[in-house]
This record gives sequence, structure tokens and C-alpha cells, in this order.
Amino acid sequence: MFTLKLDDIPAEGLNLNWTEERSSLSTYLENFSQIDFGFEGPLQSEARVWKAGQSVLINGRVQTTLHLQCVRCLKEIVLPISSTFELTLLPLKEAPSAEEAELGEEDMESNFYQGGEIHLSEIACEQIFLEIPFKPLCQEDCKGLCPACGKDLNLGSCECVKKEFGSGHPPSQGGGVPACPAPC
Repeated sequence: MFTLKLDDIPAEGLNLNWTEERSSLSTYLENFSQIDFGFEGPLQSEARVWKAGQSVLINGRVQTTLHLQCVRCLKEIVLPISSTFELTLLPLKEAPSAEEAELGEEDMESNFYQGGEIHLSEIACEQIFLEIPFKPLCQEDCKGLCPACGKDLNLGSCECVKKEFGSGHPPSQGGGVPACPAPC
């Protein structure tokens, strides 16, 4: 994993390019309790890093390809990810106290460093994590699996008997929504 010492950043800043191979990324991911994706290829990263007083500013770009599972049909999907980011790193001793719990927009783009080193590979991985969809789909209109037989409904319908799910209310006389029986 790529680490940069603060003393190695010249006054004019530094342009960096690095690649993390799948094997080192897999080792890094083992530290997390539940990972439901994998790296299909290497993680390509580039960053412009410079100091501003005690702060370290980073403008970067990350790019990789992940393999995930569709949440509806469980089919393996390949997802290319490319993202740019801006980040301000502050020394850990300047971290806000527990009393200062409200975060502003600039706080959302800040992070902290400790011990005179910046772990650039971890920052790059975090940026990828932020781009992973909450519910990855193989296609926008994925039909998922039949809950009875498990057939992939994207490949065609199944022979299972479809149950009609009603609202639990008797049909109304006027064609509208039945009146609420309890006082609202």
C-alpha cells in the first residue's frame, strides 16, 4: 500500500501516479467484516498533493473495475468506476472535539493524518467505496428472481401460480379508497 511521508512533499507540491494490484487490494479488504465486491482489475490512482500550513491538500482521480452481484437476480456484474476527489487532511491533534458534532460541507471533504504519513492507497480505496452503488443492478429494469422457484425472471416467466396481493381492505363502493375505520 502506498504511503507518503509529509517531509517528502516539496513546497511546490507533488504529482503522483500509482497502481495497486488486485493481490494487495484483497489483503487490504480482509480488514473489513463484510465485503460484497471484488476488484476485477488494478486500482489506478493519480493525485496532486501539496501543503498549506499544517494541512495537506489532495486533488485526485481513481479508476478501477469491480465485480459485484445484482441485488435482484444475483447475477455477477462488472462495474467500471472512475471518480475525482478533493480532500483536505488535517493533523489528528486538530480534530474537532466531541462538542463540535455538527459537520459543515467543508468538513465532509476533510480527513486526518497522524504520525507524519499519509496513506494514499487507503484514501484511494475509500473513494472507490463511496462510488459503489447501494443496490447494484445488472440492468435498471432487472426483474429479479421468482420468490417461489428461484428462476431468473429476466430470462423469461416461470410457471409458478401468481398470488394476487390485495390491500387487506374490502373493495369500496365508490371506486375510491375506503374510508379509514378509525378516527384520523
